[in-house]
Amino acid sequence: MRTTLRPLRARSARAAGFSLLELIVLLTVLTAVASVGIPAYFGRASVTLDSAVELLAKDLREVQSRAALYQEELVVRFEPDGTGYRMVDVIGSDLISPYGKGEYAREYPVDAVFRGVEIESAEPRDMHFGPAGHPLSELVVVVRYKDEVRTLRMGLKRSVITIEGMGERWVDALD
Repeated sequence: MRTTLRPLRARSARAAGFSLLELIVLLTVLTAVASVGIPAYFGRASVTLDSAVELLAKDLREVQSRAALYQEELVVRFEPDGTGYRMVDVIGSDLISPYGKGEYAREYPVDAVFRGVEIESAEPRDMHFGPAGHPLSELVVVVRYKDEVRTLRMGLKRSVITIEGMGERWVDALD
């Protein structure tokens, strides 16, 4: 049996893929859409404010868990000027962030996603978690972005966290 080899046909330039000019045009269009779309999306209070308050709830749970794990009293300290909060031990030393290097803090003016978010009030200003992880007081935090407000509450009993003002009810309870 004899096999014959057929010569390979050269593929046309169109079948080979996109030209450099087509790729540049595509990237330019995508950049323009992203530069308009991303700020518009994060400029919506329902996205920015809800994300900021949900992150606060997660940070409270993280500090609460650390207090129980290491059996030491830890504190979430809300900045008096409303620009954010930081996680510290009882003598005021910053905790290390679980998300990477550096201190465990949220500074709204520095974070581009949360720019414009402010803590209108926090009672108490220093939220303490005991060595067993239990909150030592109730917490009420009012967070504002533009003309919208969300209220986060953390109770003593079962450490239930609720967020009021969102489109749907938000509850995080430890059972």
